[in-house]
Amino acid sequence: MSTQTMVFGSNSRRSNQWRLYRIRTANSVYELEVETPGVGRRCVVLTCVEPANRAGENFEDSSPQAGAESLYALSPMEWMGRCLVVGTARTSEVQAVDFLASNAERRSLSRTRTFPLQPPQRAPEPPPSWAPFPAGHVEMAEAAASLLKNVCHRRDLGAALETEQHLQQRLRLAFAECQLMLEALVRKS
Repeated sequence: MSTQTMVFGSNSRRSNQWRLYRIRTANSVYELEVETPGVGRRCVVLTCVEPANRAGENFEDSSPQAGAESLYALSPMEWMGRCLVVGTARTSEVQAVDFLASNAERRSLSRTRTFPLQPPQRAPEPPPSWAPFPAGHVEMAEAAASLLKNVCHRRDLGAALETEQHLQQRLRLAFAECQLMLEALVRKS
């Protein structure tokens, strides 16, 4: 497989309207940058992170697929269990999707890309900032509660989402997953 990028748009044209996700499949890890609606012609960029021999492989597509549907028509939670097709790349079934950052939050992480693309030099992952188990897991629950409190107290969120059906659906799915996780935790207690 080639390590050259299929170019539908330049990285320099990207605005703050990009979201970065970490996608995990059975054998690979990818970063997926997705342009949000309303910016003109939409595009996604899929970059292989693992395995190391494929790190840095890049694929761009303006019509990405998740299973038989357009990736844009689905929420990130709905990508799970489906194969992603971006350019000439086809992943195995997605097992996990994690939101990492928006483009504005990533400016300090931006990479200079050259053609042909060379695998990025990765700094070692910093150690987790959480305390050791079990205190670290309590800290994680406290962080999750703090994030949900911020969402709850944003009084204008409902009004802002009135015209954004896709975002409303994503929010409902996220809340449903939170509820499922809380119910599972209660059953374990």
